[in-house]
Amino acid sequence: MANRIKVSVDEGYARWADGYDAYANPLVTAEEPVVHDALGDVRGKRVLDVACGTGRHTRWLAEAGARVTAVDRSAPMLAVARKKCQGLDVDFREGDVSELPVPSGAFDVVLSALVMEHVPEVAPALREVHRVLAPRGVFVLSVYHPAFLWKGVPPHFRAEEGVEYEMPAFVHLPSEYASVLLDLGMTITRFVEPIVDDALVARRPNMDKHRGLPIAIVLRAEKG
Repeated sequence: MANRIKVSVDEGYARWADGYDAYANPLVTAEEPVVHDALGDVRGKRVLDVACGTGRHTRWLAEAGARVTAVDRSAPMLAVARKKCQGLDVDFREGDVSELPVPSGAFDVVLSALVMEHVPEVAPALREVHRVLAPRGVFVLSVYHPAFLWKGVPPHFRAEEGVEYEMPAFVHLPSEYASVLLDLGMTITRFVEPIVDDALVARRPNMDKHRGLPIAIVLRAEKG
């Protein structure tokens, strides 16, 4: 596309921060309810939201009664998240998925939503998740499905000025996530691949051309 500009992940999310929540993102539309279902009842639990972005899951977790720590390396995204979660008990920290600024074994639940597709190697980040989870802790992961990358649809967004920005993403097969988690001794208890179906197309008509394609991976795993 002539007007699409390739930018780094950091620049892309810095540019997207203010408009992210208003953007009609079909990936978020498909992913969010599946993630909430996988998280289940979080009341009273210590939850880490990794790469929290604008705090779309952070706010839901806090309002559901979780004790939330939220980490992101993008200062502009964190600024939006802090404003969104004003009045809620959330501990925001700046940090990267491969080196989380939190103690080992400190969380009952870790959520990593729509970030691993931007990470060249998933193993270091998943090892960090394992480190910070308490025994019998729960991990919920969502990622952009590699099927869309194979089709030539990388993560992108249209800014207010009409320019589209494209951010880099890496193909990680579903088996790669599963293999790393199994090697860490975790048990996968749920694995879902939401597809572009009639319900999604009804809400996001521009997705009709992708009908039947899996748009996300959502899994839940438990630490031994």
